[in-house]
Order: sequence, then structure tokens, then C-alpha cells
Amino acid sequence: MTTAIWQLSEAELLAESAAVSHQIQLLEARRIALVADIDTRVSREKLGFPGPAGWLTSTTLLSAGKANKIVALARGLKNFPDIADAVNAGVMTVDHAALILTFAETPPKNLPQAGQDMARKAMITAATGPEARTDRIREAITRLHDTYGGKTPPAEDTDRNELLASKTLNGRLVLKGDFDAITGEKLLTALSPLTEPRPAADGDETPKTGDDRSPAKRRADAFGHILDQYLAS
Repeated sequence: MTTAIWQLSEAELLAESAAVSHQIQLLEARRIALVADIDTRVSREKLGFPGPAGWLTSTTLLSAGKANKIVALARGLKNFPDIADAVNAGVMTVDHAALILTFAETPPKNLPQAGQDMARKAMITAATGPEARTDRIREAITRLHDTYGGKTPPAEDTDRNELLASKTLNGRLVLKGDFDAITGEKLLTALSPLTEPRPAADGDETPKTGDDRSPAKRRADAFGHILDQYLAS
């Protein structure tokens, strides 16, 4: 019989929390493996959907974005057993696996196969265990693309453009983007007129007293305004 949480000692709380976290990692790996087989063995007629993502979304609490990510991992990890082994062992998070898999599937143009294998091995090591940090892995990927990505300067490399969107537990949407210089400048130009401080109710146009929004908040409001105009058009 499971002991009630309030009855656990401090040491037991720590131990069980760590054990549960490890089990979650293993269960996530198991789900990816199951979806991989569903993708290849279960017919569309049986699923009732064109693919596993739609079925997952309709039968679980997963969002469409999360379901699609699981399917992409299930398909991609088949080609990179070293990444899959780390996930299946519960020593690497699914998020880190997705990041390394993206690099493995779209490596820098001028990085030879031996270099790709070495880089992937180093990333797996960096992504293993509690000390793993996403920013370090991203920095390594960026440096490799800058060095071996070809003649196109990073500022002009549109192949690296990406816009990541994910929902938080409370339903908010988090966006993170990486754009070439021209696209970035277009975005900033579109936002610029809408990010100016608003005058206060009494007509005071002094930014310090007329608008207490932070620059980041003003950019977010401007982005929302542009989206509203686009959707209304």
C-alpha cells in the first residue's frame, strides 16, 4: 500500500520524487517506442486518423503540438539509435533528444559524417544527467552551423529560420524565434510604430509617466495587434 505523502519523512520525499521523475522519463520513452510501432503497424482504418498524432490528441490529454512532437521523435529516433538508447535508459529528456535529433537530421552542409557522429556523441554526453543544460547544447549547434554551414553568412542563412511555439500548463503560449537579418528587420520595423509609449490619460506624453509598460510588454502588445489585423483581413 502506498504511503500517504504527508507521512513521508524528508529523506523519503526526496527519494520518491527522484524515483517518480525517473519513471516518468522511462514511461515517456516507452510511449515514443509504442507510437513508433503504431505508426508502422496500425492501419489508418483502425486508427480512425491519417496518423498517430491525431489519434493521440483525440484519446489522451496531449495537445496537438505535443502529439506531433512525439510522432516526429518516434520516426526520427529509428535512424539514430545512440540518441534512442539515451532516451530509453532514462538519462536524457525528450526535449533534449528532440534538439539533438533536429541537428542530426539537418547537419551543417560542410560537416563530414565523422564530424557529425562526433558532434552527436558530444551532445548526447552533454545532455545526459541532471547537469544537462539546453542553452549549452543550442550554443554548440549554433557554433557548428556557423563554422560548417557553408558560404552563407549566419545573418543571411534563411535555412536556420525557425519559430518555436509551445503551450504552458496554464494555457499561455510561449514563442521563441531565430530569423535571418532581413526577416528580423522586417519584423522589428512592423512592430516599431506600435511599441511607442502611450500618453497618459491626462495627455502627458512623457514615457516615464505616460506608459509604465516595459519594452518587452509593448512588443508583445504590438505583436498581438499585428496578429489581430492579419486574422481580420
